[in-house]
Amino acid sequence: MKFDPNIMKSLSLITQIGFLMAIPIIGCILFGNFLDRILSTGVLFLIIFTILGMLTAFRNLYVIAMKSSKKRKKDS
Repeated sequence: MKFDPNIMKSLSLITQIGFLMAIPIIGCILFGNFLDRILSTGVLFLIIFTILGMLTAFRNLYVIAMKSSKKRKKDS
């Protein structure tokens, strides 16, 4: 079996996208839950920070897609 560097690049990109989407969402959910418990505000901060985490995750996805697009355009 021949080693193909393109497969490794694709695998690393997929892994990077997964982490860049999961970490902000999970982090914001945990932080929002923490603030709600400390301030006794129900689920107010959980909702706010969950939305903030999702927006951050999609922003990260957009940045990675633009970098990948520019790199492919440069290689062509």
